[in-house]
Amino acid sequence: MAFKLGSNGRNKIRTPDNTTFFKNKGETPIFRKQLEGGTLAEANMDGSIYIDSRVKPGSKKFHKIIKHELSHKEDIETGRAAYGDDWVMWEDCIYFRKEVDGVKVIDGPNGRWPEGDENHPWEAKAINAEKQ
Repeated sequence: MAFKLGSNGRNKIRTPDNTTFFKNKGETPIFRKQLEGGTLAEANMDGSIYIDSRVKPGSKKFHKIIKHELSHKEDIETGRAAYGDDWVMWEDCIYFRKEVDGVKVIDGPNGRWPEGDENHPWEAKAINAEKQ
């Protein structure tokens, strides 16, 4: 699925909390907001995506991030993945989030790795989607 940001601004809306809202052709709500801890984007359980407001819309980085998060969104919609504040579900198994020495980690199927690490299978899949 391609994400194309038009130059005429018709797909950009200001919301009451002053975040910027985009919709791609697949009607995925994409909200730009300041994210914490170096996070560039998040796929949400409600089907929306947050992308950090410091990422330039339309840039190569922006498109790469959208492809990554759309992969997570697809996994959520198909029931392959889910998450909460303290856990991640992947293929019907629950893995817990922790903080170890100030680093947020997940004890996943391939061991303990930082959140977002490519050694988590859900991240490996999304990283592969960036290249398509």
